[in-house]
Amino acid sequence: MSYAHTDHVPQSFWTRYVWSQDHKVIAVQYSLTAIAIGLVGLVLSDLMRLQLGFPGKFSFIDANHYYQFVTMHGMIMVIYLLTALFLGGFGNYLIPLMLGARDMVFPFLNMLSYWVYLLAVLVLMASFFVPGGPTGAGWTLYPPQAILPGTPGVEWGIVLMLVSLAIFIVA
Repeated sequence: MSYAHTDHVPQSFWTRYVWSQDHKVIAVQYSLTAIAIGLVGLVLSDLMRLQLGFPGKFSFIDANHYYQFVTMHGMIMVIYLLTALFLGGFGNYLIPLMLGARDMVFPFLNMLSYWVYLLAVLVLMASFFVPGGPTGAGWTLYPPQAILPGTPGVEWGIVLMLVSLAIFIVA
């Protein structure tokens, strides 16, 4: 029984760059998305440093917002940037080349994993726009900070972050 290898022949912009099943294009998608979310984490880091450098000077950064910035910065940088960049970006690009393979074993599943990752990022970013804002429970979600009464973002903020983590694990 003969299995002919079919290359991914893109027909348009959408099939070439958006819905591509080519491992190199998917690696670029992972990398660009990870860098974009990393820039959000960088802005949060700058806001934290402003508060530490000039306490009380910025009225929009109070204690609750500071906890939220620390939590979201940690989650974004460790999970959504580093994991996706190294495993999704570098892994998709380099591993098939190092093995001498033409592509990943399941290209459609590889493409689907990127889109599920993007959904996880969008759900995480949605937590900034709910009442109460994102959670301020610390990026590890460990007690005592995660269970203290009055922790910011304990309603929809923490729910969206946990849903985002569950989606990320599936991706």
